[in-house]
Amino acid sequence: MQFSVRYAESLRAPPELLARAHEVLLDIAESLADVPATSGLWSAMRAGNAELNLGGWHFEYHVDHARHRIVVVGGKKLAGARTG
Repeated sequence: MQFSVRYAESLRAPPELLARAHEVLLDIAESLADVPATSGLWSAMRAGNAELNLGGWHFEYHVDHARHRIVVVGGKKLAGARTG
């Protein structure tokens, strides 16, 4: 089953950066769809959030295997990073 990608309502990042992050997360979602339910990867995913660093921003996301979705729970611009 395919995973969807969702974002916390409080997430504030430049729209073009969110579009790039969405593309990367869709690629991750596509890969997760092929992981067997018995894989140890799911235990690791339940243990905490994953990270995506992109364009001078740090995003944290949670993989919800039961609901087949990736939820971006937070994001912040890295100190001294230039967006662009």
